[in-house]
Amino acid sequence: MSELFSWIVDLLIILILVAGIRLFRTPKGARRGNHLAAFALALAMGVILLRNPILDPAIVLGALLVGSVAGMWVAVRVSMVQIPAMVAFQHGAGGVAAFLVSYLELTRHAESLTVTGTVSGYLGLVIGAATFSGSMIASGKLAGLLRQTPTFLPLHNQILLGNALVIVGLSVVAWTTDPGALPLLLGSIILASVILGVVFSTRIGGADMPVLISFLNATAGLAASFCGIIISNRLLIAGGATVAASGTILTLVMLKAMNRSLVNVFVGIKLGPGGKRAAAGASAVVLPPGVGGAEPEDPFTEAVRALTEAERLIIVPGFGMAMAQAQFKLVELAGCLRDAGKEVRYAIHPLAGRMPGHMHVLLAEAEVPSSQLFDIKEINDDFASTDVALIVGACDVVNPAALDVEGTPISGMPILMAHQAGRVIVCNLDEKPGYSGVENPLYSENRAVLLFGDALATMDKLLAMVSSLGKGVPEGTRGHSLPPTSSPGAVAEDPYTEAVSSLKNAKSLIVIPGFGMAMAQAQFKLVELAVRLRNAGKEVRYAIHPLAGRMPGHMHVLLAEAQVPSSQLFDIKEINDDFPGTDVALIVGACDVVNPAALDVEGTSIYGMPILMAHQAGRVIVCNLDEGPGYSGVENPLYSENRAILLFGDAKTTVEKLLELVE
Repeated sequence: MSELFSWIVDLLIILILVAGIRLFRTPKGARRGNHLAAFALALAMGVILLRNPILDPAIVLGALLVGSVAGMWVAVRVSMVQIPAMVAFQHGAGGVAAFLVSYLELTRHAESLTVTGTVSGYLGLVIGAATFSGSMIASGKLAGLLRQTPTFLPLHNQILLGNALVIVGLSVVAWTTDPGALPLLLGSIILASVILGVVFSTRIGGADMPVLISFLNATAGLAASFCGIIISNRLLIAGGATVAASGTILTLVMLKAMNRSLVNVFVGIKLGPGGKRAAAGASAVVLPPGVGGAEPEDPFTEAVRALTEAERLIIVPGFGMAMAQAQFKLVELAGCLRDAGKEVRYAIHPLAGRMPGHMHVLLAEAEVPSSQLFDIKEINDDFASTDVALIVGACDVVNPAALDVEGTPISGMPILMAHQAGRVIVCNLDEKPGYSGVENPLYSENRAVLLFGDALATMDKLLAMVSSLGKGVPEGTRGHSLPPTSSPGAVAEDPYTEAVSSLKNAKSLIVIPGFGMAMAQAQFKLVELAVRLRNAGKEVRYAIHPLAGRMPGHMHVLLAEAQVPSSQLFDIKEINDDFPGTDVALIVGACDVVNPAALDVEGTSIYGMPILMAHQAGRVIVCNLDEGPGYSGVENPLYSENRAILLFGDAKTTVEKLLELVE
């Protein structure tokens, strides 16, 4: 019975760990997931201490205290720029623990170990030691203590192969030799494995670092799992296997993003003619035709004009932004542009930064909602129709040479197609190539505005210049479409007064949230408005279309975050028949899911798609960014309905104003 109980306890701890990892899928859940996973590990340590006799509890308690204090000290002081180096260091620490435990078990119980235990011990020894040294090299590179570019030794591959053969030979000798010589032989295996890790990792640098970090994550977990086998610890086996699996998946994701194979990255590629670095001091920028070598008159003025005239912008952050800690000013600039009624999104390349998810972490730190972040597949086709691409500290991931220059480290790597935007503003440190060493032809494009220098200083200056120009056209009037009864070109007298009057006179309202609400993070103000209307005795419900947002349940998650009870949320089948008897339909950031063209305009991408019948309500208040169509590209005839009140602009600003006016 005790053995069964032990299995049940182990299973529960593993389930808690997996549940914590599952929460890592979203930025909002990541913090809770981290706490839950840490709780699972704390439980695991407690269970192990209870199951095993402790000869000297003071040593164990002292070790726990020192480790906890050291961990807290590092966590408080480490900056976001240092996170990749710290993660690599932690992988190395896991490797050290694995090879030390394996060494002790192999020397203490050499004669009593099973074949499985012995093999696991040697694998834990080799993989742990190689992970340790490889992680230290990676951490040094990421921290700037070592040269960050790849280092190729003469006969590099032959050295790796020879080293691996030495390790295999020493392991065979150690397994078959007299136990008295075992400590020395195991020490030799550790030394050879450390050398293997160093030689292996020195050849990797620059754009390949995220792959190395992910791979070391997998090997650290693998070493821990083998270590768990030799000491017969189910929790360590399961935990290590989980880490190994996640690291392997991350590695494959990174490789897919680079369009390369594992062997291709780890065997190394020599730079071809197109991949040589610029000579020191030489400029990699080719001036546009007609400039004649003259410096641009005022690139900042040109950049600000492009930003203020643009309707759609895509921001491409990179490692240079992280180095300069420019994410806060960048997000402030983006907020300023969004307040002026512009569509602003972030394009995240999986290889931007020095570890998987690096840009997501930095932008989350600057409080950018995940709904504004788009990966390469989601956003790449949109660059061609985007007015401005704003590049901040990114080079290789936007380098068009990857598409057509063969024989370079980035040849064939998928890139963000920033060069297809109407204008490209480049806020990089200088004109030199990225870590790949490949010149960037984007710098010579006529459409490119080059603002070289520290990214933080550049963002500061752009923000000051954009702010000094004011907000431009007031929110709520920009792009206002009039009902057919109005005379052409006339401006609605006061759409906000009309909207507030409709809200106050209504007895029943249906709120329709969409992706625009998510983009503007307007759900909190929207819910506050709904509560105020409900307190005034009105019936307020939320109609949720299954395609609203960018993932299943997107609106449910956002509204749950704003404390809306699920009893107030209704799907399309439950609520669609109620629109004809509803006084007001309040649309916030939704277009395609309420577009009547889906009912009767054939040949469009939304024809036949079930929609929310908002146009059947007595009045329809539309709080969308502008009069443009949704992502389907299909014009919305709802905007020309006499019953429609159009409040175009940033959804959060619009709802805030409605909230202020509804007393």
